Amino acid sequence: MNRTLLFAGALALTLSYTSCSDTQTYADLVATEKEAISTWITVDPQGANFGNIISKDEDWLDDITEDVLEDDMHPEQCGLELGQWYRITEGDFKRLYFRINSWGNEGAEMDSLRANGITPTDEQYATAMQSKKKFNSTSNHDVLIRYDHMWMMTNYDYEDEDENIEYDNLDANSYVICYNWNPSYYASTYYSTYYSTGSSYECTSGGLAFPIRFLWEGGNASIICPFSLVESALSSYYYTLYYGEIEYTKSTYLPQ
Repeated sequence: MNRTLLFAGALALTLSYTSCSDTQTYADLVATEKEAISTWITVDPQGANFGNIISKDEDWLDDITEDVLEDDMHPEQCGLELGQWYRITEGDFKRLYFRINSWGNEGAEMDSLRANGITPTDEQYATAMQSKKKFNSTSNHDVLIRYDHMWMMTNYDYEDEDENIEYDNLDANSYVICYNWNPSYYASTYYSTYYSTGSSYECTSGGLAFPIRFLWEGGNASIICPFSLVESALSSYYYTLYYGEIEYTKSTYLPQ
């Protein structure tokens, strides 16, 4: 069942699960989340093809982020592979899973080269990184985030798929703007505003904005977002979310 995500309505969902969390310790919640993620990956109800998930620690994340954002190294030159699922094991983004589906619009030529068995040259990588700087431009750090196929994992009903609600923010009146994304600041908090019909509010989210550091304009990623990194309006509900397709583009205006 497909519905556009209206967060005011989402806050009313899964109240039985929320009430149970009142008596659980944080360790209990993490254990429940790990079990839910393990089941999701094993059953793979949305066909994400998780394959062999590579675990990486905080030092790896810090190093590769610095290489990309400060040293202008292409993510591929740092060993980050398209289509590969990664899991962060510690630090601000602990328990977050991510996969880069597409580097973005400027990556199309390089994708074509790789498809034909040709490794891009250092010069081609350097040219690509120049175009990435435009996406990370100091003149506009606002990023429009559109996502399709968002599911609440912890209470997912595997026996009756029709009971699950598929969320998205593809409607013109429901979207996410990540304000003032700073390529020099990549800790766990980003500022976003959610708009739906007749309502808007600011919140923080580390998970949804996480892939921006590796992407160009039009880049696409998938994530499993732990409850510690979901939007602040939902964090007290201890939701764990799966985003099947997220696209990141420059925000030049606010749709009405």
